Amino acid sequence: MQKKKLYDKDSMTADERLEKVIKCEKPDRVPVSMMIYYYAPYHTGTSMGEYLRNPETYKQVMHKVYADLGPWDIYYNINPYSRLVYTFVMMMRSLWPGVDLPLDDVVQTEEIEYMRPEDYDEILNDTSWGAKYWGDLIFRLKMLPRFSLDVEGYGLPRLSMKVLTGLLGQVVFWRRDFKWWEKQGLAVQMGYQAEMPFDTFSQGRNVINFSKDLFNVPDKIGKAATKLADGYAAFAILTAKLMGIPRVQLYLHRTSNSFISPRHFENLAFPSMEIIINRLIDAGITPILHCDGDWLKNLKIMRRLPAKKCILQMDGMTDIFRAKEEIGDRMCIFGDVSASRLVMGSPQEVDEYCHRLIEEVGKGGGFILAGGCEIPANSRPENLKALINSVYKYGYY
Repeated sequence: MQKKKLYDKDSMTADERLEKVIKCEKPDRVPVSMMIYYYAPYHTGTSMGEYLRNPETYKQVMHKVYADLGPWDIYYNINPYSRLVYTFVMMMRSLWPGVDLPLDDVVQTEEIEYMRPEDYDEILNDTSWGAKYWGDLIFRLKMLPRFSLDVEGYGLPRLSMKVLTGLLGQVVFWRRDFKWWEKQGLAVQMGYQAEMPFDTFSQGRNVINFSKDLFNVPDKIGKAATKLADGYAAFAILTAKLMGIPRVQLYLHRTSNSFISPRHFENLAFPSMEIIINRLIDAGITPILHCDGDWLKNLKIMRRLPAKKCILQMDGMTDIFRAKEEIGDRMCIFGDVSASRLVMGSPQEVDEYCHRLIEEVGKGGGFILAGGCEIPANSRPENLKALINSVYKYGYY
């Protein structure tokens, strides 16, 4: 089915536009993606707890926000079917509004030490068939009962059934949800998303213990992350193909220079990242690198990755203009209107910054305009409208 064009001046569909920028080429105009998962219920006056609990409420809220602020190009589909699915993806204890938190709070993740030092050895010493092909999934299933509020203390048979049921529920929910957005003419951002192995170790050990591990057992960290890489890629490819969306979002919350040195990045984190990214690309899937924190000193190393095959998401901590210079010829840059600007700035300030992003980072193509990570729940709607409208005002090539 041919999708409709979003604006009269458009000569491409949103999917065509997205494919162009992934290749670092010029589309008809700059596309925009909106990560409004936490903002949406506040926009409509819906309780966060109800919005998360009821998939139908979620859809109604999101459709209302799109009617009020849209159109935009890319549906940023962070919408977990349940708290357990969110926990499986992020691999941190999830605290849910209306359950663990007040009804109108946003979701919180609690860092606890659930991974033990000996778990590195367990990963490395497991020579079973399952560990070879599905090691990352097995690792997640082993860890979840140690910290998840939904399956704490569960044995493997009961745990596997509950996780499988949750993931199947997510697949059904996504497939139904995507149909509406595709009918509006949008491209769906991703068919799978999950925390990367190295970053999961950091979260599971907690940041203090993991910082010590980087110096005490560095080889074990690097080798264990590398051993999980094939299994991570296999499950990501399977899910993305099942969803029919040839893009996977890789969460790299603990791999920036805000957490680790460039040396540790190159020697311990990058090898497993490179395996996963190459496996995805070989399967015809675009990796979306969700790079929170300051990545500037890592970008030279990341130039080793295949050119014009990845999207690099920036959250505002990395100088996006420097990133364009460093790696914009090899990766599509995604970002980065800051949370502070969306909450406290004026529409004129947002418009001016978006104009600069479009002119400088969007020069020559290979750019997706977006917020710097999550758009805050208390963003001013007129600022979001200014962000979205800027691609129509300034974004045509």
